[in-house]
Amino acid sequence: MIKLLLGLLLSFSAAAPAAPEAMQTIIVKPGDTLWSISNTYLKDPRRWNELLKYNRLPAADPSIALPGMALKVPVNLLKEQYRAAKLVYFLNEVLLRRSGGADWKGVSGGMDLYKADTLRTRSDARADVKFYTGEVLNLYPNSIAVLRPPGEKNTDVRLMAGEMRGLRSRVVTASARITPKTRDTEFGAKIKDDLTTLVQVYKGRADVEAGGKTVEVLEGFASEVKMDMAPSQPVKLPPLPQLSEGSQTALASGSRTHFKSDGGVVSIDMGKPVKTGGLAAKLPKDDLGKGAKPPDLNDKTLDSSEIVKMLSVGNPVQSYHLQVSKEAGFNTTLLDKTYDAFEKIDLNGVLPPGNYYMRVALIDLLGFEGKFSAPRPVKVSGR
Repeated sequence: MIKLLLGLLLSFSAAAPAAPEAMQTIIVKPGDTLWSISNTYLKDPRRWNELLKYNRLPAADPSIALPGMALKVPVNLLKEQYRAAKLVYFLNEVLLRRSGGADWKGVSGGMDLYKADTLRTRSDARADVKFYTGEVLNLYPNSIAVLRPPGEKNTDVRLMAGEMRGLRSRVVTASARITPKTRDTEFGAKIKDDLTTLVQVYKGRADVEAGGKTVEVLEGFASEVKMDMAPSQPVKLPPLPQLSEGSQTALASGSRTHFKSDGGVVSIDMGKPVKTGGLAAKLPKDDLGKGAKPPDLNDKTLDSSEIVKMLSVGNPVQSYHLQVSKEAGFNTTLLDKTYDAFEKIDLNGVLPPGNYYMRVALIDLLGFEGKFSAPRPVKVSGR
């Protein structure tokens, strides 16, 4: 009986189907051969013959040019930088231009993205990408990013325009290089119209390199990098909005600025703004010493470092980044937009009736964005 049972177990094991091997597609370009493809994409080029198992080819000779085709390759054979990323989430109009292509096409959820592919988000759009090696890219509205750009070593993303947030992603822009220094580093990068790069670190730390100089930016700080200049010394990010009882969200700094939601209408209470002219017009009185005059940021006798210091100390709020989702985890967002500090948004006219969660991050006068607040419930009546 025992022998019979053993025999049945062995025969069942032999008959059990093996787990399917993870495959990835490589597009063959005219003139490519099995040998050239193996040298480019495979960790061990000598294993070119394994590609014959998964593809119908006109010849087994690795030196013969192949026709244009899609070549299936086991993921475990590929070099890490050539393993596909996944588009794990997108909202509204997101476009993709494949490497070597000229046309922009719409995306689909879960699609594979490859080295040198370019993503573009339109107004009110967002795209979330996860690389095979674990790096994450969140691309915000009106942005353009090249994935694993060719000719850029140790780079996951080239941000061409707009704004992004990343987890461990190594990013280059026209004016800076950003390198996370811990495995859990989370940061944001934003390109202004003059190609200045704003870098904000929300967790961990990152090196910001430009103009032959590297500045380490710690958690809760930010740096500005102008074209052909070294990074600025880190300044503190805007305060974190923290939930309080009732309908107001008070700032951690204890200032008079509050984030409010009442009946689906969201706004920021800035207190009484002081009339000083220029950028200082929105500086709350509580941030000034008693009897002191607010600084005139148009005063030409002040240098840029003094202006940065004053703004970072006062943390005057210019705008706020609002996100709304159906779940507290914010795996997907139904609204993702930045509003002027004095602008109100009536969610009742934007979203269908129902229960939602919202969170907010404050943006100071320099454009630096702080962390998002903890999610809080909000009810939309649809009135």
